Amino acid sequence: KTGRNILDDLSLSFHAGATHAVLVDAEDREQHQALLATMVGMVRPDRGNVMHKSANLSDVEPVEMLGHRIGFIPQRFAFRPDLDAESNVLYAMDASNRNFLKPKPVIARELLKRVGFDEVTSGLAVGEASELNQRRVAIARALSCEAEVIIADEPTGALDQATGREVMGILMAAARDNGSAVVVVTHDPNVASFCGRTVMMQDGR
Repeated sequence: KTGRNILDDLSLSFHAGATHAVLVDAEDREQHQALLATMVGMVRPDRGNVMHKSANLSDVEPVEMLGHRIGFIPQRFAFRPDLDAESNVLYAMDASNRNFLKPKPVIARELLKRVGFDEVTSGLAVGEASELNQRRVAIARALSCEAEVIIADEPTGALDQATGREVMGILMAAARDNGSAVVVVTHDPNVASFCGRTVMMQDGR
């Protein structure tokens, strides 16, 4: 609508088992949002392709992409604040329409333990949990559908330094333990420094 090519001549690749940071301009929300929407398949490019292995995201429904191939951790609405931790993970698993080898409640509890959730999981609404445990639940939800790519948007936003380090540690472990490609989109160079590779977005590139 503005006549601007928000993403132009952009080439990025992310590999399984590795951690990647995309450093965006804190003042350019348009670029930030367009990049994320394109990466998760919600916006389709005018030219070029966004690929996951041999699949072109333009040929796959967004619900299938987010439920099966990509685990997305947005800044907001990353969990249901009215549900407890286990119910939050189950909600994401049910929405994915995937088949699981073990009972879903068992998987949900295992994931919460893996990300270090340390509060009572039954009955406590996540909206009443600590900020760190809310992030832990959001990460567990993203991991629950066995996605090969985890995309986190400003995962340490509004957290203090120590809490932010812990959240980044959980994400780094996801790459190491699950073999996932973890992609962190952030404007903070300190957050980007946790990742094995960092690329910096310029104006449209």
